[in-house]
Amino acid sequence: PTSPSAEDDDDTAADQTLPTCNNSMSSEIRRRNPSSKSVPTDASPMVNYDEAHLSARALMGASPVLSGYACKMHIPLFYAVLPSSIQWLLSTRCCPKSWSPQWKRRYLIALGGYLYRFKDENGSTPKGAPMPVDSMEARLLSRDEAVANGEFNIVTDHLPGDCTSVIEVCSGGKTQYFAMNSTEEASTWVNSVRQMRQDCSTKNMGHSNIPYPKEWDAFDASAKRIREQKARIRNKLEAIDRKEQEMQTLGSAPSVGYYS
Repeated sequence: PTSPSAEDDDDTAADQTLPTCNNSMSSEIRRRNPSSKSVPTDASPMVNYDEAHLSARALMGASPVLSGYACKMHIPLFYAVLPSSIQWLLSTRCCPKSWSPQWKRRYLIALGGYLYRFKDENGSTPKGAPMPVDSMEARLLSRDEAVANGEFNIVTDHLPGDCTSVIEVCSGGKTQYFAMNSTEEASTWVNSVRQMRQDCSTKNMGHSNIPYPKEWDAFDASAKRIREQKARIRNKLEAIDRKEQEMQTLGSAPSVGYYS
């Protein structure tokens, strides 16, 4: 099985760890036909759409492909690189919660070319960068794989509450895990993501005969700008970190000169 990897979900201490998956997950699932929502032909695209308006309510009003609650695993940066034996100790001993992975409740919305994560269905902005589906891989994660290999798997061994299934989602070099309360629900998400990827590929090649709502184009453009903005910030922080490391290396180097 794929080992858990760290990702930038922009989670904060204000988020509450979810001890159980409530029954609202399955009832919140909504499947809608994007072509069923009529879009005026004379409507102009919102080219300057404000990212602050990329809220859960706005996305839900645009007839998403799928939406619902799930539990997302938040993995500390250092945890992913630890040996499985150390991971087991951190997860089973009395260690600070911040040291080990935690399941957090998220509201997922699949719309257009992206998968969005919100704190809840009233979230004003997405948690982290929207995930593009054109390069997304999704699959059901089986606990039997880890058991067969004799490995400790924090993802499948410590499911929250009544959750029984986990899906693994890979996109943009990041791997994330979402726990569902049934295999049927998890399969629905996997199949929907795969269909969205196929639809995006067909659309990008110009072979799609299904009208693409202009609202979706506007949301896609906003999601792309958010990803670009977060990438610029991340690159700047990495550049600052590299510069600090170089300065520390130069400062610790032995001096060489006439009086050395």
